[in-house]
Amino acid sequence: EMEAVSKALAVLSGDDAHDLFTRTFNPALLQRASAEHSKRREEASRVLSHVASKLHSPRLSALAYQVKLDAFTRVKKAIDDMIAQLLKEKADEIKHKDFCVDEFNTNQL
Repeated sequence: EMEAVSKALAVLSGDDAHDLFTRTFNPALLQRASAEHSKRREEASRVLSHVASKLHSPRLSALAYQVKLDAFTRVKKAIDDMIAQLLKEKADEIKHKDFCVDEFNTNQL
């Protein structure tokens, strides 16, 4: 096992692997927009928090936190959608299994 790991590391750290990586790596595919939006969101949240503390406004303070945390709403929605899909698949599989078991029991009689 250790020998296989050593061989794999030798292959991955070899000149051929390095050349292949540098030829196929495309820096244009890196995600930059999200970082820019994140910086803008943080800046807006910071400004709102500063104004809220100056004016002693709990509403502005709540808005500042909402702006800061709102970046995760799309991620949360995607996760909730995935969970709903998995639960639906689970129910369908249970229904299919129950059907198969019933048919199997009917065939044995």
